[in-house]
Amino acid sequence: MTYTFSSEHFKYEEDRLVYRPNVNPFDYDIQQLILEAERNIGALARLGLKSHPLKPTILRNSLVRTAHFTTKIEQNKLEYKEVEQLYQHYKKNPITIKQKAQLEVRNVFETYELIYDLDPYRDFSDMDEPVLKKIQQVLMKDLTGYPDGYRHIPVALHDGDGHVSYQPPAFSEVPYLMSAYFSWLYTSVTGCLNAYDSEVKHERKIHPLLISGITHHIIGYVHPFPDGNGRTARAFSTLVGFIHNDLSKIKDAFCVEEYFDKRIEDYYDTLMLATQGDLKPFLIFYLECVNASLTKVLNELQRYDKIKHIREILGKGHAKTMFELIARMEDGEMFHRQLFDDTLDASSSSIAKNLSRLKDLGVIRPGENRGEYMISIVD
Repeated sequence: MTYTFSSEHFKYEEDRLVYRPNVNPFDYDIQQLILEAERNIGALARLGLKSHPLKPTILRNSLVRTAHFTTKIEQNKLEYKEVEQLYQHYKKNPITIKQKAQLEVRNVFETYELIYDLDPYRDFSDMDEPVLKKIQQVLMKDLTGYPDGYRHIPVALHDGDGHVSYQPPAFSEVPYLMSAYFSWLYTSVTGCLNAYDSEVKHERKIHPLLISGITHHIIGYVHPFPDGNGRTARAFSTLVGFIHNDLSKIKDAFCVEEYFDKRIEDYYDTLMLATQGDLKPFLIFYLECVNASLTKVLNELQRYDKIKHIREILGKGHAKTMFELIARMEDGEMFHRQLFDDTLDASSSSIAKNLSRLKDLGVIRPGENRGEYMISIVD
């Protein structure tokens, strides 16, 4: 089935085109997810990510995951380990034009470095129209022969069978549609109608995460560029989210794109529903992915702190050795006590005693089968 651009989210008011996203920002389901996000952000702030010993590892892993998953969504075939290796050397080792997959990933690294240097919470011009165009330009560097800026050609989205699935608006409409969006963005962030309006009305403001999700949708909806719209939507919506002051402080610590990829069918299905006028399913999906990514970082920090605490409690001995073995595993991973029988010079009764101690400390739980346990360092 082919969907065509519907002007459901745009209206004319006094002969002026305005953007009015068709969604209730106070919808109960949406508000519950925003409250969950605020709790997660608050918990991260209390754990002190800014000065946490694990911060460098989290930041590196987040950027690598972002580059891997945002390009994987666009059919890039590089494996995670390859992206990780590229991150370590891309500034030193030049990449040729023929290495398209590596160029795509390199451009994501450079784009997010650009994004992390911006501060839209303090300066709206850090996320205005020229910034959007700059982000797309960096993402597409050495990958396209089209001129920079909005498209001057017709484009179409195709499904897996090569059929047209969505027909965006004509390129002649793009500047007007995007201008209407940026006017809406300014009002939604500042509460003012425009830069010349000094009257702030708080009822005009929208929660930053909602603005971020709506921003993601509109770039796919209008498809303003000849190429790279998906990557640009994900990058620019991330930047827009940083108008949330607390989120801007942990901006390079989480990766929403990972959860888009894990739920790729939901991602495309809800985006398509939004193009036809129903934004709520996509915003629900978007907020769920934001919360999943925040929870992952939160769990990593809690896990690190709990491991450190348990090590101090255990001191030396077999229990400490057993704990070091399971601390390398992921929460939810299963293992058998045979692991300790094979690796420790300890009696069966000693192993059983220390297994009981680890259970009491809450870092393992009994499995369904005899001698089987599950890692549960973070509940």
